[in-house]
Parts: sequence; structure tokens; C-alpha cells
Amino acid sequence: MRRLKLSLEIATRFLRSKSRGNFLSFITAISILGVCVGVLALLVVTSVVNGFENELTQVITGTQGDVLFYTRGSPIRDKDALQKKIREFAPGIKDITGSFVSEVMFNGPSGVAGGALEGVDLSNWSSVISVGDRLNPGSVLPQNEGEIVLGSALAEKLGVSRDDTVRVIIPFSGVEEEEDSGFGSPRVQDFKVVGIVHLGMYDYDSKYAYAPLPSVQKLVFSEPKDFITSFRIKLRNPDSAQTVAAELSQHFGFPYRVRDWSQLNKNLLYAIKLEKVVITVLLTAIMIVAAFNVISALLMMVYEKEKEIAILRVLGVRQRDQFYLFSFIGSFFGLMGTFLGVILGLITIFILRQTQFIHLPAEVYHLEYLPVVIRWTEWCAIGLMAFVICFLATVGPAARIARRSPVEGLRWTT
Repeated sequence: MRRLKLSLEIATRFLRSKSRGNFLSFITAISILGVCVGVLALLVVTSVVNGFENELTQVITGTQGDVLFYTRGSPIRDKDALQKKIREFAPGIKDITGSFVSEVMFNGPSGVAGGALEGVDLSNWSSVISVGDRLNPGSVLPQNEGEIVLGSALAEKLGVSRDDTVRVIIPFSGVEEEEDSGFGSPRVQDFKVVGIVHLGMYDYDSKYAYAPLPSVQKLVFSEPKDFITSFRIKLRNPDSAQTVAAELSQHFGFPYRVRDWSQLNKNLLYAIKLEKVVITVLLTAIMIVAAFNVISALLMMVYEKEKEIAILRVLGVRQRDQFYLFSFIGSFFGLMGTFLGVILGLITIFILRQTQFIHLPAEVYHLEYLPVVIRWTEWCAIGLMAFVICFLATVGPAARIARRSPVEGLRWTT
């Protein structure tokens, strides 16, 4: 322990001592800067990817629920009995709401667009879905028959705003006028736009509209019928969504289907995770390159401190102590680079959060700005990885230096 303390004290003096030339100081600064840039890039990029994934998760669960239970055949007619069975097989349910979803055409002043009209049960819809929290200022949820809320991109495409009228067209309704027609007659109804909702994901903002459940049922069936097409489920523990979905799938076969929120955009979420892995591997290469700079700085210091090192060996400093000495010096470079990278990473993420000055094309990236989320476990792992890489880079040179004879150093200084 005493010898470790001695090695640490000598390493501190070596770092504090002034160089005879500026080249060593330049190499040292480059080494620390290289580690700093690698850590900074990895921290910021992983935080951005985490933010992107987190924002998508919130949008998906906020519009679809933790678990989506729906029918692939005719509408659900006895929703109360079915809801009771669902609660029996999945006791972890916090709340559940029924809805009727129909594919429709929207007609506005600027054109026509296809989308999904969802009739919602306003009695408990807000306890499962967070659409109400994303309404634009001045907008309200539809409470009365003939009122509707449109996604922001859909409203822009139709050229409508709050208090305007939009026409909803169902090409084939659920009621057949002729027995041999095979299709129901088209239905048209005008709705008053009482709100615009910005869900935060272009796929949803350009497609979804919401109206009271009786209004949609009446539009489809010409009269209010207590039929629904899906249940949206909120769980007490959102992390158990996959387990609950699998459990319900075992008990409910065709025509029902159960999907957890991660399955609704499975390909996109998988692509994000794969992208995160690839980016981490590529940016780790920056820190490995920085580790070579640490080796260069270490060897340059040995060349400059040749005389001092030889004298220390003559005075009785052992090879092991010399190994510790240069391991401490190399570790200091890694520690300083990591520390500066973390500080700059925090500053960068704070700026991104406060300004949101990086805007994204929503049609391409699904989101309109660059979200960031800090996961401290990942930050600690990245900082530790950077330090370990720099430390391992010093082991070889430090071991080689420790094996050198003191005569070599004295010979070059005479």
C-alpha cells in the first residue's frame, strides 16, 4: 500500500512538472481530447436514440394502450361479458375502454384523405388513452354527437381548423339495403371540428380522428348499436404488457387478436435497437483510437523523463512500482477525458432539451424534433468502458517501461 502511494505521488509530480518542449503537452492534450470526443459522441447519440425510442413508446401507448384487444371479424356485440372475461384472465388490468374503429374518407376544403375514425367511450377513455393531453391550445375533446377531433397532419391536409366542418364518408357501411348487394350503402355525415390533436408521430397525426362512440355507431349502422371493434387496455405494470398479451392470446382465439404495444410498430422498434448497437460499436472505435493517443503520450513522457526514471531505479524503485507509476499516468489521461466528455455531454443534452433546435422531417423520422433521454446506467457503463479502454492501453507500454534497465536511461543522459 505504501509503494502504491509512492507511485501515485511520483505520477502526480510527473504530470505537474513542466515539459521541456511543447510537443509533449500537445500530445497529452490530444490524448485527453480524443477520449473526451469519443465519450461525448457516444453519450449524446445513445441519449438521442433512447429519447427517440421513449417518445415512440409514449405515442404508441398513449393512442393504443398497453395492450390492444380487437376483433378481425364482425363487431363485438356483448362487450360487457367479454370485458369481464378479459379481466378474469388478466388480473393486472388497471382500466379498459372499448372503441369502434372504422376506415373512412375525410373530405375538406383542400381535398380528400383516407384515415381511421375511432369512436371512443368518453366515460373512461382518458384513464387509458392520453390523447386528451396532446390537444392543441383551445381544443377540447368531442362530447356531443357530430363533434370530432382530427390529427394535426390530417387537419392540415384537409385544410380545416377548429370550428370548421369536415365530411366523413364510409364507402361501405355495415347495413345492407339489398340482400344480394354484398355491401352496405355508403354513408356521409358532416362533423364539427372541436379540436386538433398533435400525437407526436406522423403516422398517427395523418390518419386518426376521434368522435364519441354513439356518433360512430350511428354513422356505421344508421342507428346507435352498442357494438365495438376493440378494447384498449391499461396495465398497472406497463412492463408486463407482453406477458398479459400472451396470456390473453392463449384464451381467446379467432376472431379475436391480442397485441401488446411493442408489436404495433415492431419493425420500427427493432430497427432502433439495431441502430443503437451499430452506432455504439462504431463510436467505441473512436475511443480505441484515442487510446492509441494515450500510448503515444505515455511513450513521449518516458522519453522526456528518461533521466528521472533511471535515477528512481538506482534509488531502489522496483519494476512493479514503475509499472504502477505509468499505469496511473495513463489512467489519468483516460479519467480526465471521460470526465470532460460527461460534462460536455450533460451541457449538450441540456441545450437540446431546452431549445429543440434540431427539427426533423416528420414524414421520414416519424417525429418532428430530436428527443433526448438520459439513462444513467448506460452513462455509467460508457464512462467505465472508456476508462477501462484507456487503462488497458497503458498496460503494455507500462510493462515494457518497467522492464528497462536503468543503465539505458543513464547512458542517454551522460
